[in-house]
Amino acid sequence: MSKKPKADVCVIVPNFNNGRYLDEFIQSVIHSTVEPAMLLIVDDGSTDDSAEKLSKYSTLSYLKVISLETNKGLTTALNIAIEYAHAKYIMRADPDDILLPEKIYRQFVFMEQHPEVDILGCNLIYFRDHHHQINTSNFPTDHKSIVKAYQKGEHGVQHPTVFIRSEVYKRYRYQPVFPGEDYEIFARMVKDGRRFANLKDKLYLMRVHAGSSTSNLQLSGIKNTFAFRDKIFGARTGILRIKTYFIHISHYHKYQMSSNFFISGYYLFIAIVFHPSKLFKRMFSFLKK
Repeated sequence: MSKKPKADVCVIVPNFNNGRYLDEFIQSVIHSTVEPAMLLIVDDGSTDDSAEKLSKYSTLSYLKVISLETNKGLTTALNIAIEYAHAKYIMRADPDDILLPEKIYRQFVFMEQHPEVDILGCNLIYFRDHHHQINTSNFPTDHKSIVKAYQKGEHGVQHPTVFIRSEVYKRYRYQPVFPGEDYEIFARMVKDGRRFANLKDKLYLMRVHAGSSTSNLQLSGIKNTFAFRDKIFGARTGILRIKTYFIHISHYHKYQMSSNFFISGYYLFIAIVFHPSKLFKRMFSFLKK
């Protein structure tokens, strides 16, 4: 029997064909400094060895697996997870990523000490297989800056890092649109006056690989995001802004995927040219330290 303290949080994880990463992910939860009340994995009709991998952890007391017979899609799997989650807080995670040991504890303590905050993210480390670190995130920590990011059509929190009050999360559902579903639900929360924050510390490892959704981003996904922005915030986004941002983000993802120093440098240069404010924000953040 584990002697670790428990945190009243349900970790929800949608899984589709991420069997090769499940051991490392579940082990990262097991090695957290506190135990979650529940680790809820919705296996979305996987056709790989996910079921076999999950069966290895059948004795893990806080693990609950919901197996869907056919693939329903990410947003359906997330909505099912929210429906079945039972805890004071709901925490998102992806099965191809890794939680650092202090993540659950640090976010739980912050939320307990800041009852005014509804949604809490954190910063993170992007990495490739074999734990090769690529770079780190630089999400703002204060509510005002996070709101401003969403109003601009950008992200103020990284989706799989969020730690949300259950009574808040359960009032929302993901729309059947992918990609862009994460921007849409958080933009609605912003519009409704929900309070956001990010921990400046890097408590989450996000794996960058060929099968990840961010690595296969299409122009249509960026169009979805800005269409949501215009609808929710009453804005009007021109096609030039959409295409410019797509060039920026697609080249940034290519930079993360490339292991060649010169090629990755070229992709990063193009990404900066099409969105130089990102670089300025990083430089300003660095100088403030």
